[in-house]
Amino acid sequence: MTVTDAELIKAYKKGDTQALEKIMEKYKTPIYSYLLKMVGSRDSANDLFQEIFLKFIKNIQSYNEEKKFANWIYTVAHNTVMDSFRKNKNRYIESLDQIKGEDFKSVAETIASKDLSPENILIKTEISGKIEKAFEILSDEQREVFIMRHYWGLSFKEIAEILKVPIGTALARMSRALGKLKVELGHIEEAV
Repeated sequence: MTVTDAELIKAYKKGDTQALEKIMEKYKTPIYSYLLKMVGSRDSANDLFQEIFLKFIKNIQSYNEEKKFANWIYTVAHNTVMDSFRKNKNRYIESLDQIKGEDFKSVAETIASKDLSPENILIKTEISGKIEKAFEILSDEQREVFIMRHYWGLSFKEIAEILKVPIGTALARMSRALGKLKVELGHIEEAV
């Protein structure tokens, strides 16, 4: 039997520390991947990740159990990243290729076929670099909506609630992101 997020939160509020560990484990990968893609540095992502879960622990009493926990924790993650951006206006974003690791799945790895023939390995490597470069041209807002939609699987309504923007704004950001990616990657289809 699967335990829901709400049940884990209730258990944690009653003193069950294992419930906290379970909820952190469940959201560790999507939040950490989001942080890496948004800030571009493992050190910054680690710091922000810890900050997010400290905020979660400090503010657990304010969580309304009638609302979806994923949206609540993603909102905390978004707000933490935005606060970090405001504090560090002159931040330097590394290439996504430089921050890859076992916790990080690149855009190319996310959409690539798992069954590559040997002759396609070279093409995949070249295309992967082009996809990562195209992903980097997105604005922070566009990249964030893209991540929330394609990596976290959130609806546009949920994205709009997390970002505190009208749903039309979330849709527009996604549309612009997809448009930029299509222009940037349009020539790849011909190569494959």
